[in-house]
Amino acid sequence: MMTNRESLIRAATVALTLVAGHGCSSTGTSESTTRQVTFQPASVTPRAQAATIDPLDIDALIAPASAQADAEPTPRNVNIFGEFDGQPRPVARAIGEANFQQHTYLTEGYDGEVSLDPTGKYIVFSSTRHSEHPQIYMQRVDGMSVTQLTSDSTDNAFPVFSPDGKQIAFCSTRAGNWDIYVMDIDGRNVVQMTSGPGQEIHPSFAPDGKRIAYCSIGGRSNQWELWTVDLESNQKRMIGFGLFPAWSPSKDKDQIAFQRARQRGSRWFSLWTLDLVDGEARSVTEVAVSTNAAIVSPTWSPDGRKLAFATIVEPSKVARNGHPEGQQDIWTVSADGTGRRRITDGNGTNASPFWAADNRVYFISDRGGVECVWSSFADSYPSNLARSKSNGQKNAPAVSSSDTREVK
Repeated sequence: MMTNRESLIRAATVALTLVAGHGCSSTGTSESTTRQVTFQPASVTPRAQAATIDPLDIDALIAPASAQADAEPTPRNVNIFGEFDGQPRPVARAIGEANFQQHTYLTEGYDGEVSLDPTGKYIVFSSTRHSEHPQIYMQRVDGMSVTQLTSDSTDNAFPVFSPDGKQIAFCSTRAGNWDIYVMDIDGRNVVQMTSGPGQEIHPSFAPDGKRIAYCSIGGRSNQWELWTVDLESNQKRMIGFGLFPAWSPSKDKDQIAFQRARQRGSRWFSLWTLDLVDGEARSVTEVAVSTNAAIVSPTWSPDGRKLAFATIVEPSKVARNGHPEGQQDIWTVSADGTGRRRITDGNGTNASPFWAADNRVYFISDRGGVECVWSSFADSYPSNLARSKSNGQKNAPAVSSSDTREVK
């Protein structure tokens, strides 16, 4: 993730050198200053077709065809905003931690997107600890021994376990572009699920384990699109526009959370959900929105009733390298948009959350000096933040005594 600049869930980094941009460092924002994200009521927009939702316009982010012809064959980096930038990853700043648990440790490189198996005992994540190209690794949550699952000269990112814990889906540039793959948990039997000239990233399994949702940069639209693929028939279907889809683990209904820009070409992302009915998007709803922060990287609680996400304060403010400088934190919220709770304390950058079966939210943070995997209980408040009494809401956003700014 870029120093306090881009909660790049590296996720976007994923789009190409993915890991390279993922970082979550904190240069650019003082550790003593905790900016608050102020939320505003989200609008609810049920509709019959996802196509009516304003798409993310990234025309200006893609080089012209003439420029692409002279460019290197390796895909460029994609940041958390779905932008292709190719900027180098800034050096992380060491920050002390409070009431958090660290799970991975590094002497060089950095760790990227993380997810856990259904039992909550194993984590899988991307990392550049052994290579400039991010690879996929697995280890026990309470262990130190790391197993490397991929080993090649290309980038691999956004790993996620299947509902039965027997497979791992991820995206890789091994075929030239970012595509979706599925492999056994020992790294064998790799199967490519998508192909073609597009960039497909961020897989997420349906609760039945038979389908995967992902996002792809549209060849015709030049916008990030949401897609699903059937693992048995390989049938693919576009369901709307957005980034970083997360399929709800609840079997009561097919529901997918994702981030979407409030205005075309903007970095002001908000959190949305949609229901899949007969393969079509229905009840497209804006769950959480902020007037001074981007809301990115949604992930569901194990019961599908809540969501965790990351915020990036003032995402439009960027450093010379083009990356946001705003503070990045992890939050939780009920699926209906109520009960917002901030679980990180403003120290370092915090991104790429994943809500595990042990009710802890795992995420990438540089609070220890290097971007590693950390976690915190989903129902805990940061020790250095006070609960807001505004509007008498028990779960109102926490406000730091060292700063008066709020995330709206």
